[in-house]
Amino acid sequence: MVLAPLSRMSERPAALSVAIPLWTLAVIALAFFLRFAQALFIPVALAILISYALEPAVAWLERLRVPRVLGATLLLLVFLGGTGWGVYALRDEAAQAFEALPEAARRLREMVSSTGREGPLGQVREAAAELGMGGGTDASAGQAAGGERKAGTGKAAGGGQPPGGGSSGSGPSGIVQRSASAVMDFASQVTVVIFLVMFLLIYSGHFKNRAVEVAGPDHGNRRITAQILHEIDGQIERFIFVRVVTGAIVGVATWGALTLMGVGQAVVWGILSGVFNSIPYFGPIIVSGGLAVVGVVQYNDAMMALKMAGVAMAITSLEGWIITPLLLGKAEEMHPLVVFLGLVVWSWIWGVWGTVLAVPMIAVVKSVCDHVEDLKPVGKLLGK
Repeated sequence: MVLAPLSRMSERPAALSVAIPLWTLAVIALAFFLRFAQALFIPVALAILISYALEPAVAWLERLRVPRVLGATLLLLVFLGGTGWGVYALRDEAAQAFEALPEAARRLREMVSSTGREGPLGQVREAAAELGMGGGTDASAGQAAGGERKAGTGKAAGGGQPPGGGSSGSGPSGIVQRSASAVMDFASQVTVVIFLVMFLLIYSGHFKNRAVEVAGPDHGNRRITAQILHEIDGQIERFIFVRVVTGAIVGVATWGALTLMGVGQAVVWGILSGVFNSIPYFGPIIVSGGLAVVGVVQYNDAMMALKMAGVAMAITSLEGWIITPLLLGKAEEMHPLVVFLGLVVWSWIWGVWGTVLAVPMIAVVKSVCDHVEDLKPVGKLLGK
């Protein structure tokens, strides 16, 4: 009687010693596979998140007896039209911001170089130059001779090359080809995302019904499966809705504050702050750092730069400490360490898109784990 429980207890560590390495290898293989196939999976992830964001509006239209196909089509057209109109309306502001970048970079270099000449770094350079005065003549002669030898070698090796550089890809035609290829790739990815969003909005109910049928013939199991799917959908939709609302609040607040301060291209900075607000930790730092640079270059005043950066950081801090906790429930909250590690991992897998999509994807994984019995420990690890 006593030996049976003891034998089962001895079997558990053996099973864990096999399962843990297998799961670790599976996760590592999945990460490398996602990195290799990012051109396929990034549009799919984007389409899933956009469909979750638009699903409440489609369901509301369906309750008003609007057919789901028609409602999804109209809503997607409104979404695309609004996005296109916003880009068109802000084209002048964005163009001015991009045109000001070279001048801003030039002024920033001048300020850094002048600071270096007058500050401690300039004094260190002067001292090093004075210490090197004794061997300066010999070193100069050696450098001149070496330069002549390198110049002669370069002429001999590259005498037959055209002045434009030899490589066909580095000329104007190569730049045009690369630009056209990038535009075509972007257009194809956008088209894939649009059609995926359309299909997900129209046929999401079909796949949920099939998932309920797979649960088995027992009505109790089907009811529980349907309830779990409904709770997962609701939790994900609520999280995405909160992120969209808080991003809009941060963007509008930043735009208003910068407009009152007289900052140029305040609308562009408001949009950037709203978009980058979806990236915890790094997003607000990027926006605040950019505003600090703009303040130094535009006003030539360190205090003004600190004010601009401080306003942006204060707005995002209030959103993170007050607004988001009020809108999100306890189930949607995630541990800060999990969020940070997720940002690092997904940035390595998918680059910039991984940084943008990391938090929503972690929220999706946590929601699924919270409602699947065998995965509930993982959901607890991801939560606060």
